[in-house]
Amino acid sequence: MTTARMNTRQATLEDVVARAVTLVPKLRDRASHAENLRRVPDETMQEFLDAGLFRVLQPKHWGGYELPYGRTQTELCNVLGKACGSSAWIQCVVACHAWCLAMFPPEAQDAVWGDDSDTLVASAFSFSTGRGRPVDGGYFIEGNWQFSSGSTACEWIILATPIFEGDAPPTRSLWCLVQRPNWEVVDTWYAAGLKGSASNDIHVAGTFVPEAFTLNTMECDGRPTPGSALNPGYNYRLPLWSVFPYNVSTPALGIARGAIDAYVEYMGSRPDRANMVQRQMRISESAAEVDAAEALWLSNAAALERIGPSFGPWSATFTAKLRRDVAFSTMLCTRAVDRLAAALGAHGMMEDTPVQRAFRDVHGVANHGANNWDLQAVPYAREVLGLPPLPRR
Repeated sequence: MTTARMNTRQATLEDVVARAVTLVPKLRDRASHAENLRRVPDETMQEFLDAGLFRVLQPKHWGGYELPYGRTQTELCNVLGKACGSSAWIQCVVACHAWCLAMFPPEAQDAVWGDDSDTLVASAFSFSTGRGRPVDGGYFIEGNWQFSSGSTACEWIILATPIFEGDAPPTRSLWCLVQRPNWEVVDTWYAAGLKGSASNDIHVAGTFVPEAFTLNTMECDGRPTPGSALNPGYNYRLPLWSVFPYNVSTPALGIARGAIDAYVEYMGSRPDRANMVQRQMRISESAAEVDAAEALWLSNAAALERIGPSFGPWSATFTAKLRRDVAFSTMLCTRAVDRLAAALGAHGMMEDTPVQRAFRDVHGVANHGANNWDLQAVPYAREVLGLPPLPRR
């Protein structure tokens, strides 16, 4: 039986953004260190915990802040990403797992947060050889998963697992919640972008997952979830796969803002270049693109806040628009950084130049499938044209 955690630390979005602002100088100073470590430094993770930045989407039932979905990610990443793209990514991605866990059955939530509501959860949704099969009372899962950001700092993990029955191809996939030591991190993250995100592989030698520790995300489309009895707020009844991309896209906003700031600062130290009209035009065009991207993220977040309390309905056109706009906003931020990086010459290739890190990091964000314009543009167009959706791959 679950026991509600009295929330004596409730904070507003304005509160947590203000706390994030105070961390920016430290994050900026540690950005190179995070890349060298290939993970966010322990002191940064502790500061995020102390500032409540991992509680922003956690339910109030468990002492979380339950802040507005979409707007929270956008505003926090707009601050954190300016200083360190990897740190912004980890804050946003790890914090969103509290939102994910809130949809699981109460038994699963209690197992994670019953003794310590600061416990962190990771995820791995890309399965290479990961698979599961039904057994009495649950599932037996084993194999490898890829790209688990921040998992080195987490006690539990959510694994997207195809379920096989006999020799037939899988017909469903479940999120399976697993505790250490039943999973291990495989050190594989040697990447050009988001180098400090520790988005490593996960190996499960073989473990049992109780039914109550699983979630069918295809049913998380606006209907009540298994976690709704504990967490009735609209955050946990949003159409999951339509809104999830906020967590893997909004870091691009702060990264692009940081690139603009760094470019302006550098040009300010070189009056001969700052007076060149073509350099000035690059600043204006990139800033306009980033402003437009932010406006799209916030506009859709406002729609979620407006429609969410009535629990929908969520039209197919609107949900396709959400995914379209996330990918487009990310593309705008990527273009903005590319334009600036191309104008810095040899200076722009130096390791201590913030714009080159932003260039690598924003492409790291853009390479997530949820932000792939080619993939996310088509469903919206097919919907408004009255064409059937393409089959899922």
